[in-house]
Amino acid sequence: NSAMTEFLRDKGINAADIRRRALERAEAAEAAEAAEAAQAATAESEATSQAPASAPTTRRRRGQPESEAGPSTEQPSSSTAAETKKRKKDGWRMKSVSVPGQIAFCAECECRFTVTAYSRNGPDGDGLLCNTCGALDAGVKKTEKKKRVVAKRGKKEGAKNILDGKVWGPKTLRELCINLVAKYIDDVEALGDIGTMNMDLICQIISRNRRLNNNTMKLFLDPGSTRLNIYDCSKIEANELQSIASVVPTLRHLSLSFCGNMTNTVLTYYAHQLHSLNSLHLGGPFLVTAECYHNFFKLVGSRLTSLKLTDTARINASVIESIVDNCPNLAELRLSDLNKFDDECTRLLTGLSKLEVLEISGPGCEVSDKAIIDLLSSVGRGLKELDLTRCQELTDDILPLIREQCTDLQILTLEDCEQLSNEGVAALFTDWSMNSGLSHLNLSRIVDFSDEALHAVLEHSGTNLEVLNLNSCGKLTDVGLGALGRGLGRLEEIDLGFIGAVNDSVLEDLGRSCKALKVIKVWGVLRCTGCASLPTGLQVVGVQEIASH
Repeated sequence: NSAMTEFLRDKGINAADIRRRALERAEAAEAAEAAEAAQAATAESEATSQAPASAPTTRRRRGQPESEAGPSTEQPSSSTAAETKKRKKDGWRMKSVSVPGQIAFCAECECRFTVTAYSRNGPDGDGLLCNTCGALDAGVKKTEKKKRVVAKRGKKEGAKNILDGKVWGPKTLRELCINLVAKYIDDVEALGDIGTMNMDLICQIISRNRRLNNNTMKLFLDPGSTRLNIYDCSKIEANELQSIASVVPTLRHLSLSFCGNMTNTVLTYYAHQLHSLNSLHLGGPFLVTAECYHNFFKLVGSRLTSLKLTDTARINASVIESIVDNCPNLAELRLSDLNKFDDECTRLLTGLSKLEVLEISGPGCEVSDKAIIDLLSSVGRGLKELDLTRCQELTDDILPLIREQCTDLQILTLEDCEQLSNEGVAALFTDWSMNSGLSHLNLSRIVDFSDEALHAVLEHSGTNLEVLNLNSCGKLTDVGLGALGRGLGRLEEIDLGFIGAVNDSVLEDLGRSCKALKVIKVWGVLRCTGCASLPTGLQVVGVQEIASH
């Protein structure tokens, strides 16, 4: 269910009512049309019976002028002529329209029957069907419609499964049970001892269906659990969010997405109740103030090793300073879509010497090369993952420092850093001997990225790469893409979306050479037809289908 569907349902508007009203209007229109046809036929028959006999015509002798001939037949009235013209124009349609009560012959079996308002048209649109043939025709059409609906539903389900990363084929008993529980989650009183992994899968499904609320959330609160992920808190009120800490005080990891209802009271309660908390991920806590963050990090900061804050305008330089002062043991820090994050905030992070994972993505203010260079000069040596997604002011100036400082880097994301050049990326990976190779690399939407840089990437990290994202790198050619099939022995997933040079031949080369490959994404690639010969189990997501009518 989408947010729009949910909104319309709250306003009392649903698809069933719309369909019912449309059906009522259609039936009323059909009834009115039938009544008008019956009335017109009655009027025409009465006019025919009451019309005076036509005046006798006088046949003109051969050679006699027309002026000397007898009186001619009276010309038809304008209304009669118009009706005749209309009948000629729609003759094929008028033949199949009969008034209820008349006697007609079935277009299928040619038997005699009485026309009713429910008589069906023949298969070719010529004539009507008797009750027996009409019932058979209705059954056939109903079956065909049902097959089309089932096929359409299956097609949508298949596309959804591919997007969710599900393998095609029959579902396991575990999957069937999880889907059944998720379907009737409102009727479930307790999930019981089904395991943390299964419980998390059910939570993901009902979150995607927007059915996670105050009542269903309680099913996932296990008093002895140490980890809790709530994927959609938009319908969970502040009091229920606060109850998490009282029901599950043993939590070490807590992740709350879309927690816009969280208040200062809730976060303060977590600080006092969750004594074992060392990992906190909050998405969209826009009601929590900077002062509350200061107090929270003073109480909990020394225990935190992982922190993720996204989608809020409350995080400013003072909050970042509080994190640096009170969280000396942070190994993972993810800051995404913070409206007030700027160069000052970036430079403050230089005090976190134990960082292994750093994400600065989508900052609301400009983050310059100089600030990133200062930061990486201090913390780059220990980084294993670096994510600078949508830091669009960054240029090639940061790449030499990444090459020099981030020697242990395994995961690098430079998505949508559009000012990076092909030469700069090529120089980063060429002879980068201090780094043993990346396992995950995201260079999507670097518009200048082309064959030279791709060759350098494959030479350096080709044997280690497991995930490669080249989405929207439109300057890649057939020659550069042809090298993808060589030396990527560990590659499991690759994104080649919106690259015009990608075709079925490229996919076949990848399928033959990359034995571990599981997923190829080709959104927006018109040259991929779906006819490529690929190994069993390899999923190609995003192939454009040609609609058939």
